[in-house]
Amino acid sequence: MKKLSLLFMMSALAFGVKAQDKDVPRFRIAVNGGYSYRIGKVPSSFSGDARDYMKKLKSGFNVGADVQYYFNDEWGVGVKYLRFQASGSGVVAAESPSDGYMRTNVADNIGITFYGATFCGRVYTKSDYSQAFLIGASLGYMRYRDNGQVAAYPVTIKGGALGSGLDVGYDIRIARKLYAGAQFSYLAGTVGRVTIERAGMTETRELKDDQRENLSHLSLSAGLRFHL
Repeated sequence: MKKLSLLFMMSALAFGVKAQDKDVPRFRIAVNGGYSYRIGKVPSSFSGDARDYMKKLKSGFNVGADVQYYFNDEWGVGVKYLRFQASGSGVVAAESPSDGYMRTNVADNIGITFYGATFCGRVYTKSDYSQAFLIGASLGYMRYRDNGQVAAYPVTIKGGALGSGLDVGYDIRIARKLYAGAQFSYLAGTVGRVTIERAGMTETRELKDDQRENLSHLSLSAGLRFHL
């Protein structure tokens, strides 16, 4: 009788472990928003007011989303979207076709968008899956676009580059499948060729090493997540 009771207890325990494994969330869907800062240096060719203006454009906000599927408790794959946005206006020295340089009104509206695939890992720090530490590495495409203006003339600069990224985050459950979380992200990429549209003309320009547009930026964000 004791042997039968012990066997029943072991079977129940094994079944409980299997049922618990089945309850491990397989999907994670996250939406984020927060602050971003571009870490590339301002080219030495900019000085004075122009340099100060460029520094202000390094700070902006971000919005993003992640969709991930986990094969088991720890490892998974997914897709990532993250957009950096910064804008500003001022009066700086700008290039003039006739006079070399002149002080004029300028404006910029810069968007850097990343689309990529992610390899991700997680560790649930609580046995009831209520809290999780997450890390991810991404590879994809970074799109750059600046809808600007010099004097009264619109200027659009576009480019793209291979991008890579790293995310570190932490999720805490606030409802049955709903979590709140914070995330730190680093994205890197450099544009070596841009397309410039102005005055009804389009020009493609190859950028020298010291002129390349560094798209790298750090992002700190928070938002809601679903563990399904």
